[in-house]
Amino acid sequence: MVSLKKKSQTDSLIKALSTNKNFTLISIEKTKHQSLETLRKELKKSQASLKVIKNALFEKAINKIKDVTFFQLKKQFFPLKNPTAILFLSTDWSQGLKTFFNYTKKEVGLAFKIGILDDQIYDKDYLEKIAQLPSENELVAKIISSLKSPMNKFVYVLKFNSNKLVYILQAKSKGGAK
Repeated sequence: MVSLKKKSQTDSLIKALSTNKNFTLISIEKTKHQSLETLRKELKKSQASLKVIKNALFEKAINKIKDVTFFQLKKQFFPLKNPTAILFLSTDWSQGLKTFFNYTKKEVGLAFKIGILDDQIYDKDYLEKIAQLPSENELVAKIISSLKSPMNKFVYVLKFNSNKLVYILQAKSKGGAK
């Protein structure tokens, strides 16, 4: 007989997975509760949330969702091993990934397992690489500054000869006044 508690947990997972298309599964092996609560607080700042799940219930939830991406996920990575949590990310998932990755440097028991970002499946190595990339806002700022830099140099080059002439004339006028 199916436990009502497990059925409600599975249903809530299905609902969460259907509303949050960007998520990663993380390993929480040998991680203390207090550490997870600290991580939750940090993730909340980047509009991400963390939920500890049971592997079997997650697999049942994935089986009930009719989606090609989830089917591929099941085919490649199931059955899941070790204690797992799911990290739900906002549409701007780079900040949440970066926050989690930086926290994993302090907490040894945490690590990426697999993730789905913009309907693409990534393993733990790719997730770590993605987490280390600069965010969209940082990239835009770098592009703008790199576009501004050549213009500043060009203006300096145009002014250089006239400035040099002014400095020479000033030096001659000071020398001629003696």
